[in-house]
Amino acid sequence: MTGRESDNDLAEQLARRSAEVEVLRRIALDINATLDLDPIYDVVLRTMDECFGFRHSIILLLEDSNTLRVVASHGYQDQALGGTVEVGIGVIGMVAKRRRLMRVNHLRAQQAYFDRIRSQMQEAGRANELGEVMAVPGLADADSQIAIPLMIKEKLIGVFSVESREPEPFSQHDETLVTIVASQAASAIQNALLYRAGEERRLELAEAHERLKELNETLEERVRTRTRELELVNRDLRETQAQLVRSSTMASLGTLAAGIAHELNTPMGAIHSNADVERRAVGLIRGIVRDPSVASKLGPQPRLERTLKILDEINQITLEAAERVTKIVQSLRSFARLDQPELEWVDLHEGIESTLTLMEHLVKDRVQVVKNFGDLPKVKCFASQINQVFANLLTNAVQAIDGAGTMTITTNQEEAGVVIRVADTGSGIRPEHLERIFDPGFTTKGVGVGTGLGLSITYRIIENHQGSIGVASEPGRGTTFSLRLPITSTR
Repeated sequence: MTGRESDNDLAEQLARRSAEVEVLRRIALDINATLDLDPIYDVVLRTMDECFGFRHSIILLLEDSNTLRVVASHGYQDQALGGTVEVGIGVIGMVAKRRRLMRVNHLRAQQAYFDRIRSQMQEAGRANELGEVMAVPGLADADSQIAIPLMIKEKLIGVFSVESREPEPFSQHDETLVTIVASQAASAIQNALLYRAGEERRLELAEAHERLKELNETLEERVRTRTRELELVNRDLRETQAQLVRSSTMASLGTLAAGIAHELNTPMGAIHSNADVERRAVGLIRGIVRDPSVASKLGPQPRLERTLKILDEINQITLEAAERVTKIVQSLRSFARLDQPELEWVDLHEGIESTLTLMEHLVKDRVQVVKNFGDLPKVKCFASQINQVFANLLTNAVQAIDGAGTMTITTNQEEAGVVIRVADTGSGIRPEHLERIFDPGFTTKGVGVGTGLGLSITYRIIENHQGSIGVASEPGRGTTFSLRLPITSTR
């Protein structure tokens, strides 16, 4: 082979790798642009066929600890969705059990061997020793197969399998491609499953809310019409109203958490997938460049090595940022759970900053945030509850501003406590509403905007911390909430 032919081959190889990297990048963008499972399955399976030539592929999700169910397939004309595979049975089942990739060749020869053994045992009168033959989804005459577990950290969520009737059609490079696509698919599928579960929970809470409202109205009617049962009905009514308040609180917090998780999970999945693709792409390029046969022809490439090093550093920064976003998403669950707090020493400024980070989609370029932070000691409190207080006050301030405006957060220490003030340049609160501002169910935001429980919950939390909260407002000029907390709470 001449030097020119070698250079041409190298150029073609680099071009193929670049095209594959672009396809992988496009897959990552497409599957992380939606939270609908069907389009995710379609993009993954169709791209594997059209771009990489894998004609028969299948996705199975873990239904319970022992069963995988087919949720999507490509290239199988006579098989319906919904087929199952027991964990530990067949190539797919063994991949799920061992949680590592398997590339298997000569499947037909292996099956013929097993069939002969079964036939010999049956002829020898030992049929009772044979186990049941379990049918598994896929090609009945497949000769080669790659199956890889779909993992989210240490958790198995399913298996991705590619088959062929040809002997040994899959290379080590094909295995790498399937691994990359499986990693991207696992992240997108998990995000979609979490979003679907959140939506189902939200609908359940909404239905429960409506049922409780209907029950409340029924009980009120019984109070008016059955005076002889007044005491019993009043007691039932109070209990039902308490349930309604708790259900509304859960619905409000659940909607907030689901909305923010949706906003964060989608770009996080794309960032993490792109970073993974970039890392693997840089590794592929570095491997090609450092190959002795290539290096001898290209000679030293210090600029290329520096560029690859810079890409490694950028990729590391991206991965660290993705991990930080992951922590933020995980914190949303504990943020919404107020029934299991822990009393600890807390940096209130850190809580305010974290809350502002979560609210960035509300603030954007519309509201200027001014932070006049004083020197505050750490305060002993329930961190998750105080963070909810910050979220309620800051969200109210932003929503009160119609158009552009300013939100000012001021903190300072006074005697044995700390003071946090949140002021906005919004529309303000009318004087007749100020006395009811902390009442459960009272809202000035209009129908469909607020539940009227945010400030009520805030008042209860501050009261439980032996603190106080006050409000001053002037219509047309804005509102200021003043929050006071003792440094040490005994409750």
